[in-house]
Order: sequence, then C-alpha cells, then structure tokens
Amino acid sequence: MGERQDFFNPSSPHALGIKSERALRMARITIASMFNSQSATAPNPASAVSDGVIFTSGGTESNNIAVLGHVLQHIRQGTALASFPYEHPSILAPIAFAIARSWARGVGMDAIPPQGQVLVSVSHVNHETGDINDIAAISAQAKAANPNAIVLVDGAQGFSKEPIPACANIYTFSGHKCHAPTGVGGLWVGSGVRLTPIQHGGGQENDYRPGTENVSAIVQMAGAVKDLCANMAVNSTHVSKIKAEIASLQNILPDVSVNSQGESTSPYILNMSFLGVKGEVLVHALSEKGLYVSMGAACRSRKRARPALQLMGYGAHIAESAIRLSFSHLNTLEEAHTACELIEAEVRRFRKMKG
Repeated sequence: MGERQDFFNPSSPHALGIKSERALRMARITIASMFNSQSATAPNPASAVSDGVIFTSGGTESNNIAVLGHVLQHIRQGTALASFPYEHPSILAPIAFAIARSWARGVGMDAIPPQGQVLVSVSHVNHETGDINDIAAISAQAKAANPNAIVLVDGAQGFSKEPIPACANIYTFSGHKCHAPTGVGGLWVGSGVRLTPIQHGGGQENDYRPGTENVSAIVQMAGAVKDLCANMAVNSTHVSKIKAEIASLQNILPDVSVNSQGESTSPYILNMSFLGVKGEVLVHALSEKGLYVSMGAACRSRKRARPALQLMGYGAHIAESAIRLSFSHLNTLEEAHTACELIEAEVRRFRKMKG
C-alpha cells in the first residue's frame, strides 16, 4: 500500500487539490482496467475513465444507484425488475421501494417480459452460501427473453476474487470485501447503459455520486484490488485449502450440513449448519474464544426477515443452526486447524448440555 499520503479535495484548483485529483484519476484508471480487460460490454479506455467507474461509499449505495437510477431513467415507459428472493438486502430493498411506489413492477426470473425495459439483478457470489452464480447463463436466458435486458451483478463477494463476468452491464463492488477501508466502493457501468442520478449536489462522479470523494480510501482500494487481481489464482488455491480444512468438520461431527446449491462455490465463504445448536448461540460462544464468524449477511441481521437459507429452500432446522465463515488469503492453515478445534469443542459442549 506504500507510505501514508494526505489527500485534499480533488475539486479544489490549488496544487494539493490537483495532486489529489491526479491520484483519484489514477485509481479510477486502475479499477477501470479490470473491467476493460474482462468485460465484453466495456466502453473504450478513455470513456471508461470518465464514465465507467463511479466511486461510492460501498456496495449498498452502489446497488441503490444502479437499481433506482435504472428505474428513474425509464419511469415514463416503465420497467420490470427481476431478482432472486434471497439476494442481498441492498438489492431487494430498492427493488421493493420502487415497486411499492408503482415506479416499476417486479417479475420472476422465469417471467421476463419480451418487450420494454428490464433490469435483472443477481449476485456474482451468493453472500450466504458462497455459490458462484452462472452469470453467463442467467444473462443469456434474460436476453433471449428480452434483448434489451440489463444485467446488474452485485459483485461484493466476487470482486478481485473471481473473474468479472464478461456479460455484466453493471457491476457493483465494496472496498471492505477486498481489504480496503470500510466506507468505500463503487460501480462500473457498461456502454449503452443510462442511469438517472438519485443524488444531487456538486457534480462529482459524473453527477452520479455528488460530494467530495474519499480519495485516501479510494487510492487504498485501487491498490488492494490491483494486488488481489494479480494474485487471484494463487490466493484462490491457498484459501481453498483453508476452506477444505474447516469443511472437514462434517467428517468429524455428526449431523453437520455444508450448505451450498451447486458444485461451483467460492473458496472464500463456507456456510455450515451444526444441527441442534442455534447459529446465534454458536456465533457468540466462538466470539468469546476469539473466533469471529457470522450468521450470514450483516445487513440482513438488522431486518426481521426470513433467513436467506429458507428463501433458498433449506428447512428451518438448517437455517437456524447455520453459521457463515469467511476466509482471506491472509489466513493460515494453522489458524484453520485452530478454528476447527474451537468449533468442534463448542458444538460438542452445547449438544451435551441439551442431551
């Protein structure tokens, strides 16, 4: 990441502002290059720098800009919004907001209308189970039904860890998922996609996200993403070993379920249910031992909604006993072995108390 740098308002005309604007521009070029090299819908490099990448405060804001920006752009003629019911709340909430106000209508993934405007929203990597969605197949199905369909990919869990789907029209990402500070992220908008700004102010970020940019965090994010993308294959191999070590608990303990819907899953996420032990209880117990896991998306934990696993078809007994483990290339196999021992001990303790 280099030595710490102090940045100033990149819109200011003085020397320090100009220096910050240059750093911001270079960060934008770095992020844009990831899409220009991988996406078939990418604009040319010059317009990618000015139009393609929009920096935001994170994935939630990026998804809101994408969903509501599309809805408002087509509000006169109307638009259809399609998604899976277990997507991240930052996708589902703005969709529900638009539908509740009759700005758009919701449709199923298998009921995309053949005419009019359509936005299909899908996660690159499922935030609960780590399943890698077949974006190419989903996009092909959507565009076969309606050639005008726009595919929005929520890339929070996939950016810098998996190749960017070439068919994505909009791709959102979050900095803290790729070792950047919290409170920074962005979205990439492909050529031909038009969004209406949902915020208004000083005109920064091509009017899509007005307000003074967080240059320091953006520069750190660009540096982290560049490094992660350059080492994507090596990191994936390493993290796969860590995931396999934790998943081996299903061979040690009875009544353990590894929750995933397909064979293609991210090595960075593992969802497991230890039947008979509530996930919330296990999360708190492990936290006291210095092992920090979750019950799923942090954003979903603030809502009184059905667990995502149940929406994906899992039974209530699976959902209520599930925990989600997230891994990093910075984790070690020794840490994974220690985690296994802690989880095994706590699960056996709680089951003995019940039994």
